[in-house]
Amino acid sequence: MSNKPALTPDQLAVVNKNKIEQAVTNKIAAMSQAGGIRIPQGFHPGNEISLALLELSERKEKDGTPTLAVVESSSVAQSLFRMCILGLSLARKQCSFIRYANKLTFQPQYHGNIALAKRLGGAGQPRAQVIYEGDEFEYIIDTKTGNKVVTKHVQKLQNIDNAKIVGAWCLIPYENDPERQPYVEVMTRDEILTAWQQGPTAGKSPAHLKFTQEMSKKTVINRACKLFITASDESGMYESYTNNDNDLTKDAPDEQPGETIEVNLDALDEGKVEQAVKDAPVVVNKETGEETAAPAPTPAAESPAPGEQGSDKGGGLFNL
Repeated sequence: MSNKPALTPDQLAVVNKNKIEQAVTNKIAAMSQAGGIRIPQGFHPGNEISLALLELSERKEKDGTPTLAVVESSSVAQSLFRMCILGLSLARKQCSFIRYANKLTFQPQYHGNIALAKRLGGAGQPRAQVIYEGDEFEYIIDTKTGNKVVTKHVQKLQNIDNAKIVGAWCLIPYENDPERQPYVEVMTRDEILTAWQQGPTAGKSPAHLKFTQEMSKKTVINRACKLFITASDESGMYESYTNNDNDLTKDAPDEQPGETIEVNLDALDEGKVEQAVKDAPVVVNKETGEETAAPAPTPAAESPAPGEQGSDKGGGLFNL
């Protein structure tokens, strides 16, 4: 056994990063080859896993400890696995990893919900508008389909005021059937506020207060996308690999302060990473003389993260 000093938090984060990357990459390759999973076309797991781990490796806790030295490695691996199964990219802000106690959990974001609606449900590009006091807005309900049809929305420049929003609506065409009547979702101001109250900021984040109109559009788009995702043949996959129980109108994780991973790839100190790996303790195989990194200590178990209690949603795949 080497007499090198024990791992520092920074060194532990590097060891965990390398261990997680190898475990997830190998698991996806093995399951894909066996036909157990199908990665969405055009999604490159190796690239996305590497980018996600680069971002995670730069995340620090309030006391400066690297997040990868705090959370359970198995929860990071499961989050990366879910990201790959759904074909969402952390680097493109389609999903988010949120820490609860010592576990990291996966959540689709606003852009990810749109991507899933397109891929799983054949949705076209969503288009949303805010309704202000004084707008002339009318819609009917088609008695043959039960769908809403917006027949009139006249808006004057002087009506645009965040304090006077009365609702929002979204139209989503069907990508493969352009002649089909587009799907329309309409939400009142009270419905939007109720949706925001389900999130941790309760609609009081800087984004909600300063860009109320854009956040209103996001909420109604998320609600509209829900139909395309949950009505698809692969909706069960979505439910199995997310923790939000199909509640797509909650605050998007990218609006939750202090819990999300900021994309900052340029800040990664490659020299520091290489040195940390070099200085990590090693275990020497007495028979072969081969040196390998010493196993990282497992953090003490804490209370399960929300959505993980008694759940097998992608769990049990990694015991790191």
